[in-house]
Amino acid sequence: MDLGVRLVDKSESSVVFAFIEADYIVDYRIKSDLQEEALKAFAEFNAVHNVWPFWRQHVFDVVDKGRLPRIEVPFFAGLKLK
Repeated sequence: MDLGVRLVDKSESSVVFAFIEADYIVDYRIKSDLQEEALKAFAEFNAVHNVWPFWRQHVFDVVDKGRLPRIEVPFFAGLKLK
C-alpha cells in the first residue's frame, strides 16, 4: 500500500515544498478457506484502516524531526480535510 502527503503553497498548489511517502505491506493470515474474491475485497477495504495509524505517526515523526510546518492527517482514513 502506497501512501503520501504533500506540503504545498496555499496560493499555488503546484508548488510542492515537501512530500512524505511510505510503502506498507499488509499480510493477513486466515484459519479457514475463503474465496479469492472475498479475500481481495477484505484486504482492499481493511488494509488502509489497519495501516492508517502507522502512516499517521510516520508523518508526525518526519514533520517533527524535519522541523516542518505541521501537516494535518485525518484521524481516520477516508476523511477529507478542508
